[in-house]
Amino acid sequence: MTPTSAGFDKKTANQADVAVTMTLNGNTLSAIKNGTATLVAGTDYTVSGSIVTIKKAYLATQAVGTTTLTFSFSAGATQSLAVAVTDTTTPVSNSTITSTSAGFDKKTANQADVAVTMTLNGNTLSAIKNGTATLVAGTDYTVSGSTVTLKKEYLATQAVGTTTLTFEFSAGAAQSLVVTLSDTSVAPTAALKVQMYNGTVTASGNTLNPKFKLVNTSTSAVALSDVKLRYYYTIDGEKAQSFFCDWSQAGSANVTGTFVKLPTAKADADYYLELGFSSAAGSLAAGASIDIQVRVAKEDWSNYTQTGDYSFNAVDTNFVDWTKAPAYISGNLIWGNEPN
Repeated sequence: MTPTSAGFDKKTANQADVAVTMTLNGNTLSAIKNGTATLVAGTDYTVSGSIVTIKKAYLATQAVGTTTLTFSFSAGATQSLAVAVTDTTTPVSNSTITSTSAGFDKKTANQADVAVTMTLNGNTLSAIKNGTATLVAGTDYTVSGSTVTLKKEYLATQAVGTTTLTFEFSAGAAQSLVVTLSDTSVAPTAALKVQMYNGTVTASGNTLNPKFKLVNTSTSAVALSDVKLRYYYTIDGEKAQSFFCDWSQAGSANVTGTFVKLPTAKADADYYLELGFSSAAGSLAAGASIDIQVRVAKEDWSNYTQTGDYSFNAVDTNFVDWTKAPAYISGNLIWGNEPN
């Protein structure tokens, strides 16, 4: 059967029948069903030779989203046609989710499902993805009304660090949930400290430019892939942001940057930049240090106001111990303090 998917716009001027070509291989069409409802031949669809025409008058009665029509034959397997129904009569409203960030502890006793509330604005949830992998409804997550529950069994399979789950809807923009995963069952054996100063200390500018020195103060090496650093700040106008690592002994390509919006904004921070390292960054030897020089900018290059940002160092022009840039090993806070 060709095609197996099609689109239909409910806007009157754009409505059109949908034609499907069958390769019958000696069989005959028995019925077309929408769920348990059987379409009426001659009214909802017509058949001419091997061509089935789904009538626009029928498709116009379907809700925005995906309508799956099942073709049954006199013998053999059924075939499905997925019709993506839209309505461009009115502008599409984006769906939203609350909140956009969450925490999860992999320690067995502390594991808990994560609930996310959706405001659908007339759309439906199509899928939740982790990168290119699609989560399995009913297994990895459940949906009840406007609440999505991400199952602890799925979250427990994710690596310590940051996992971004993308919620896709029948229309409008996708939304992202950033889950910060820790494992407090793993006691850190290393000790770190962070030194920092800001390359640009003007009150207002289109770039944040923190410079970090990560120091291993313990007597054993630490795998950099287990380490995270955070820089807390206010975004001063919600925009998409870009991360740049200009230089590091670990290799700029091995330094990652993730933007996380705080579930509850604080007076001196509503976002943090989380720095991490790929496995290719290697280890930081006992007593050794590395520099990480980064920049943050909004995609439209509008200004940040640095004054009052939690992690901003407005005074120093060289590295100093900076407890307002916390560091973590395997999700455990081992240096500095988060904003209150």
